[in-house]
Amino acid sequence: MFGLGWAATPAGIRAVEELEKLEEERREGVAEHIFNEKRRLKGKKSKVQAVPKGTASNEMCTFLILNISSLQLIPVNMIAYRSQYGSVNPAVIVGPAIVATALSTIVAIIYCKLMNRK
Repeated sequence: MFGLGWAATPAGIRAVEELEKLEEERREGVAEHIFNEKRRLKGKKSKVQAVPKGTASNEMCTFLILNISSLQLIPVNMIAYRSQYGSVNPAVIVGPAIVATALSTIVAIIYCKLMNRK
């Protein structure tokens, strides 16, 4: 529906659900730490803040971005379309497709690394 490609496959959805479980465990640990910190400071403001439930973790965002960048080795659909419409050499698209998807994946990795530093 949103043009996200393979991100909405059952395997992708299960992966995000598992990441959500891990984030929930992490959130519980942070909540306990905040409670102990507030008790220790007795009314003073704590610098530690809880992440609200429903917020995507860095891992979830990284998974989605890498999934959307979609490194594709053999663009089967494009080869089929080119063949269907009478292309002399329908597989000529493989080289440019590998280069384009490799570049998009590299940019996605760089973006994720830069955003995780913040």
